[in-house]
Amino acid sequence: MKNVFGFTVKDIAEIAIFSALAIVLDRFVRIPLGATGGSVNISMVPLYVIALRHGWFKSLIAGGIIYGLITCLFDGYGLVCYPLEYFVAFGAVCILGLASKFINKIKLDNFKNICISYGLLIVSILLAATIRFFAASIDSVILWDYTFAAAFAYNLSYVYISAIFTCIIMCILLPVILKVNKAMPTNYLK
Repeated sequence: MKNVFGFTVKDIAEIAIFSALAIVLDRFVRIPLGATGGSVNISMVPLYVIALRHGWFKSLIAGGIIYGLITCLFDGYGLVCYPLEYFVAFGAVCILGLASKFINKIKLDNFKNICISYGLLIVSILLAATIRFFAASIDSVILWDYTFAAAFAYNLSYVYISAIFTCIIMCILLPVILKVNKAMPTNYLK
């Protein structure tokens, strides 16, 4: 239980660095869409790295609380948006954390194992994007008086495009992340 819920100084430092990188990517490496927020970006990549290294609980903390709260404050829409559009939407990265032990145990030595690892990675990212899409859409209806059709259309314009870019980058990085995890495992992976 300590390996899932306990934080070492190394865990805290690594999570802080990757969360800060995600915030920097969100602020400076993005294509903004519309007046009401939303952007195509790759800020989720560092959060998914946390999920692969530290598991579901710590990635929920990193995505939903650290990244979510700070970006909510930076975006300036008020904390009323935080529960759905930030905590739930960005906390959904923990889905990859649920599969991370399994992905880390698989050796990329044959085609079947490669397909399983990449399949879990892609399905987890797309499932998290779907949760983000619905959370942001529901929030658009509740807070901004959008119709469901308008909310879906608007959020569809950036959530899945960002998820596709994130999937591509994470697929490229997966072998490197697995090697790092093997050479320098976190307490979660031990």
